[in-house]
Amino acid sequence: MTRVLIAEDNVMLLENIALELELRGYEVIQAENGLDALNRLRTGVSLPDIVVSDIAMPQVDGFKLLEYVRSTSHLDQIPFLFLTAYNAPDSIRLSRQLGVDDYVLKPFQASDLVIAMENKLKRTQAIQSRAQQSLDKSRQALVNMMAHELRTPLTSIFGGSEMLEEILAEVPDQVVHRMIGLIRTGAQRLVRLTRKAQALLELDGGIMELAVADAGQILNLLSLVKTAIANINQEAREREKPVSIMLDASPEVIYVFGLPVYLVMMIEELLRNAVAFTPPGGVIKVTIARYGGRVSVSVKDHGPGVPEKEISRIWERFVQLDRDHYEQQGCGLGLPIVRGIAQVHGGSATLTSKPGGSTRAVVSLQEIQDQSISELSDSR
Repeated sequence: MTRVLIAEDNVMLLENIALELELRGYEVIQAENGLDALNRLRTGVSLPDIVVSDIAMPQVDGFKLLEYVRSTSHLDQIPFLFLTAYNAPDSIRLSRQLGVDDYVLKPFQASDLVIAMENKLKRTQAIQSRAQQSLDKSRQALVNMMAHELRTPLTSIFGGSEMLEEILAEVPDQVVHRMIGLIRTGAQRLVRLTRKAQALLELDGGIMELAVADAGQILNLLSLVKTAIANINQEAREREKPVSIMLDASPEVIYVFGLPVYLVMMIEELLRNAVAFTPPGGVIKVTIARYGGRVSVSVKDHGPGVPEKEISRIWERFVQLDRDHYEQQGCGLGLPIVRGIAQVHGGSATLTSKPGGSTRAVVSLQEIQDQSISELSDSR
């Protein structure tokens, strides 16, 4: 519902305008003078989508109200219309200099005001939409450039550190080996960031969905989980963070459909998040379960937990919880990527948590049954 702030010191006219707009489905905020309108805007509560104001008002006239709106960062994009009996060139010129979007001359019909408002709202929405599209393209181009440009120096860093490690293998200096280890750890962190950036591009551009549809395979879920656990165990050792990852899985073979590079990445991100919030010596439990033709992989840690009000935000990009107390070694992309990969594979991702107790993240996928395996094989 479009919210309109109307500033008009003629109370009868104000109420008539409000009634006409409310009958047309608008939400109207009435201000009986410019000062009242100014105070309503200053509170920041229920900001309007558009402001309609008289010019001649005591204390704070329409020009001062417009000047305040245009000079306030969180208000300056709100469309502003004048209701006025003034038709003098100087008044019109000043209105335009201050940034008014349009004005409706008194007396007027309600339909005249509605047409002027709708035109400005549509124009503003179109501009904002184009600006957002341009920003999205710029972000995508930046992430794409980072993902590609980082690969070359990272290859050199990895290659050089491996050569140094081989050359200095017999050197007893622990400081040297420690420095080489730090180089490799830093490079690996950048590699993970690059892969996440690439995954986001593939998710946003629909590339991942097409790749799964064109080249997806029937995969042993337990093998994917074991691969992810091995990779995260290696990372934990390199970061010198002692944690234990316990796997609880049925000996039965469970099949899913997808691409291993994405599914392993999805499970790794769940585990990496759990490791980040697990205290040294803690235990992370991974469980594979079947239910109603679907299969789930859950990762449970016993870290600080997530406050209930933050649960919905953890799926947003670049969100980090309590960064000052828990160094996450990430940029807030892991869980959004988890959900994106799960959805591309026809699944879902959820998280439950008990503050001060435990956090359990679950991805659910469609299980591929024996009959489905035969059908998929025949179709290929």
